[in-house]
Amino acid sequence: MELEEMQSLWADLSQKIEKQDKIQKELLMDITKQKFRKKLDGIRLPEMIGSVICYVYAMYLLSKFPELELWYNQVFAMITILIMTILPIASLNAIKSMRSVKIGGDAPAQMLEKFAKSKIKFWKVQRYGVIFGALTLITVLPPIAEIKGNMDFISKPLFWAIYLPCGLLYMYFFSRWALGKYKKVMNSSEQLLSEL
Repeated sequence: MELEEMQSLWADLSQKIEKQDKIQKELLMDITKQKFRKKLDGIRLPEMIGSVICYVYAMYLLSKFPELELWYNQVFAMITILIMTILPIASLNAIKSMRSVKIGGDAPAQMLEKFAKSKIKFWKVQRYGVIFGALTLITVLPPIAEIKGNMDFISKPLFWAIYLPCGLLYMYFFSRWALGKYKKVMNSSEQLLSEL
């Protein structure tokens, strides 16, 4: 074999290897993108279901608002409606922000930085959700009781002495469980990005 033939074969081989490397990198990026989105769907799906429930309940309260005669029940209903419409929007926007990280479009450091910022935003929204969820626990019952015509039931101090602590305790444990699941998803998603 002559030197020119060997150089030509070597150049062809180099081009083929570069082409295979490029294909493998693109394939790796596509697989990572799919895994990343699938992991975040573990947060998005429950939040979407919760958002639909909140909107249905807010629409119910809004449709029954004219039936409320007591001024404080009208205020409680408006607070509940506002919480049940604003929080789901904020939560879904935070998730959308996390899902908008462009895998393969940005440098790995930029992807991690964008994800970290959107993760902080998501955790803030979740903390507000827990706080306002506890507030909703208190504001939702009086309007519902008036709509159902059962005001004497909630006017008993024993009801509030049992309902409020039990409801808050349930919310505490449920929130802790849900946020723990979300934290696992976030950590595995961040690790997936850092492996790039």
